[in-house]
Amino acid sequence: MNLENLRSARSLYYQCFGEVFSFSFSKNRLANLTQYLNAMNECIFDDTLKTNFAFLLENLKTPQDMQKLIKEYDLLFLALKSAIPTTFSYIEEGFENSNALLLVRQILIKSKLRRNEAFFKEGEDSVGFCFLLMSEFLREKNDDLAKELFERLINPNIDEFFNLILVNEAALLFKEVALIGVAFMEFERFCFELEKPIKTQSKKVQNDLSRSEFLRRETNKQRRKLGKTQEIS
Repeated sequence: MNLENLRSARSLYYQCFGEVFSFSFSKNRLANLTQYLNAMNECIFDDTLKTNFAFLLENLKTPQDMQKLIKEYDLLFLALKSAIPTTFSYIEEGFENSNALLLVRQILIKSKLRRNEAFFKEGEDSVGFCFLLMSEFLREKNDDLAKELFERLINPNIDEFFNLILVNEAALLFKEVALIGVAFMEFERFCFELEKPIKTQSKKVQNDLSRSEFLRRETNKQRRKLGKTQEIS
């Protein structure tokens, strides 16, 4: 398999996932999503995903449909109860601004890329930002940094993120996105010659809580703080 010929397609997949999993106040949010999905469907790497793409394309035809996706995003990732964490810090350790954030910043220092704080409100360790970063690394043929980011951060943690979406009863459109994401991550492991990480039992991190339970409670705490901040403003 000639990976160089697949570079643009892989970058497109990351770009699409990056925009889908990024929070934005922009009126043009997800304006290119249908275009991305059509192009991704044309360069599909797994025929079993055709039904997933067909479902998304059928249900994301109009601006009103896009609003449904945005509302589902808010329900899954911004709700005060049982919100799915969107940073690798939370996914990996159950804390915000942990080692994952430091790792991404260290990788960024090696590149010319920087986070546009005016446009991108989330931290560098957010899932959306890391996907967008992968897209840029592939586009710029910065394969060493792409592999470092994937190997050290995305590969060990992304399955947990997608699984949290797949088991959430509120996920409809995002369930299809997650299924495509799971398959794409397997393809990326092949491209980077990496194995799928072995899933370990949740470790106790504080007050005899499992990591997953501690993560859930800390996430809800952060969402409540965010809600209070928005009410004050």
